[in-house]
Amino acid sequence: MFLKKYLALFHLLNDAYITHFFHGKNERPDEPLCLSMFIGSSTFMYSISLQSSNRVIELCHVELNNSFDVKQTLKDRVSFLIQNHLLHRQKFEKVFISILNSSFTLLPNAFASELDLKSLLNFSSGDILTKKPFQHHVKDIAFCFSVEQELSNYLEKTFTNANIRHAGAVNIQLLFSEHSLSNCNVFLNISDKQLEIAAKQKNDLLFYNVFDYESDEDVLYYLLFAMEQFNLNPLHVAISIAAQRAVDEALMLNIKKYVKQVNFVTSNPAVKLGDELSKIPNHFYFTLLNQHLCEL
Repeated sequence: MFLKKYLALFHLLNDAYITHFFHGKNERPDEPLCLSMFIGSSTFMYSISLQSSNRVIELCHVELNNSFDVKQTLKDRVSFLIQNHLLHRQKFEKVFISILNSSFTLLPNAFASELDLKSLLNFSSGDILTKKPFQHHVKDIAFCFSVEQELSNYLEKTFTNANIRHAGAVNIQLLFSEHSLSNCNVFLNISDKQLEIAAKQKNDLLFYNVFDYESDEDVLYYLLFAMEQFNLNPLHVAISIAAQRAVDEALMLNIKKYVKQVNFVTSNPAVKLGDELSKIPNHFYFTLLNQHLCEL
């Protein structure tokens, strides 16, 4: 009877969480570690690296099946995964957490100090009473966003030194600082059921937004629509893509049908992937592996 219940629970967890795990040889386990985490509505990812060398020794990507149990909050699922992977028991010298959601707004720095952050976010995304507001400054932009209070409280209690940022603020910074994005006009970052599109013109940000998607056709639609809105000619625009998707997948081939210059990002050379981790394609887990390079 116990075995049947255990197997039933195992299958239920497999349906709720699809896990991709990569592990390298931890050659110096006693030295300080750095934790990088990415949380989206359908995604939980983390990587652990040696702080002294940026050498990644463990990486985990969990796809969340949101149809599995509608009663569970995102905090419930994140706390379960953190405890399941024993992250709460480890000591990390630095912790970087990126959260990807649609509860954000961007405005010039000059106006940000004059506005009440809670009122602004309540107007733009609503229900700020159950959320905690944050603000970061990148370029000349104030990136204002909010996180469910229950989730932010749990993360801050579990990781007292956590640096919590919106993935958008991180990726906008990377858009203007990372070499593999220096020559692109549009940055397309595809996650599980969410995608980010950012566009720049020389040294200025033109556009940033987050979209939920169900199919590859949705991704292509949002990309081409954003380009049309900002008069970005597909024949002249250069796009850089980050995704946990193969370069020869149908979506990537379809993007290349419409856009002449398509490239795939690579992580900063300082980030080192050895052993099994070296098999991960260069354009995978871009935000996760590079967010520690951003000072916001």
